[in-house]
Amino acid sequence: MSLSLKDPDATEIHRLLRIGAVKDDADDRVTLADVTFLKKTEHDHYIFKAKLSGQDVVVKFTYEDDDELAIPRLQHESEIYVDYLKPLWGVHVPILYGFYLYESSNFDELSCACIVLQYCGEPAVSDLSQLNDYCSNEYGIKQFRNDTMDLVFRLHSPEIGLDHDALNASHVLDFEGNPFLIDFGGTEPHECFAWKRAGQLTRETLAAKEGEVLGPLSSKSVLCYELWNFLESTEYCLP
Repeated sequence: MSLSLKDPDATEIHRLLRIGAVKDDADDRVTLADVTFLKKTEHDHYIFKAKLSGQDVVVKFTYEDDDELAIPRLQHESEIYVDYLKPLWGVHVPILYGFYLYESSNFDELSCACIVLQYCGEPAVSDLSQLNDYCSNEYGIKQFRNDTMDLVFRLHSPEIGLDHDALNASHVLDFEGNPFLIDFGGTEPHECFAWKRAGQLTRETLAAKEGEVLGPLSSKSVLCYELWNFLESTEYCLP
């Protein structure tokens, strides 16, 4: 896969995406319509919302002039989607429609890349602690929070085996009443000791109970830093 983009700036990226500059090796155009710029992330990725064959998609675009790690990070994220997250595609993480890379061999050209993902709504809350009072559609209070916890536990399970590395409110989306996780650029394979200890990690088998004091990181509370931090951030347990 490749991108036919040359010396892009923010305006040029927008223009080229709008006219369908993304293409594959057979030179068939991947046409994106209704392209709207959303934001630039801390990792120098430009985020766009668009339509692909009538479907709402998100495009994460970057080029090497911003940050030499920006393209490898984007490629790493696409590999995480393919190698680990397929069981969750369209259920609790976006479907990956493609990773596109243009590697320039010319001095005056910039290498660039993007991934195209299913659009899966907007962040449910601005702070994870707000999940306790968040109600999505006809679902009751705490149902969305509990579903999010179950999803995070599954992410750490032997089935998926990942540490997200950035579990914050902006990466928890509400899509038709279901929690979706996004932004796996820093995600790594993970053997979760909390899962090992519990055998089957659920809210029922979790050593840290709702409303109780969350002890220090240990087998008596939660033996996984990301899960421990998530429970603290959601205020599932008392500080």
